[in-house]
Amino acid sequence: MGNCVGRSTQDTTHTRNGMGGWFKSKKSTSPGWNGIVQQPKPWKAEPPFGPLTETELKRMREEFWDTRTEGRQEMWQALKAAAETTEDTLRNEIVKAAGLTPANREGTLESCYDELGNYYEVPVYCLRDPDNLVRLEEEDNQDEEKNNSL
Repeated sequence: MGNCVGRSTQDTTHTRNGMGGWFKSKKSTSPGWNGIVQQPKPWKAEPPFGPLTETELKRMREEFWDTRTEGRQEMWQALKAAAETTEDTLRNEIVKAAGLTPANREGTLESCYDELGNYYEVPVYCLRDPDNLVRLEEEDNQDEEKNNSL
């Protein structure tokens, strides 16, 4: 007798949110996640955004977190808290306490499910600084150079 390897079907539904948009809801979560949230891979901000200054990156992040209407608000708050902490242990505890599970093999928070199966996507710029980020000192120097050239 041979062994059969099967893949369970995952129930995906699309739910209308209160703002007229849609978000995905999935009943099962990513199998094989080891319970440790990983950092996304290094990335570089490309045009039209990059390279980004710290101020621009902060504004983009604030805009993203302030405009989340789909899914459950408490899950977005947990994702934001996990994204903003620099402590790996705290990040893992926040995700665990909220009942979130990464939906990707890498175990990052770029895509997650909550315990009810609601799907959440977080852009990489909210989770990790780009490698080509212009730091505040550099940003100030660029501003001074612009002012001196006028």
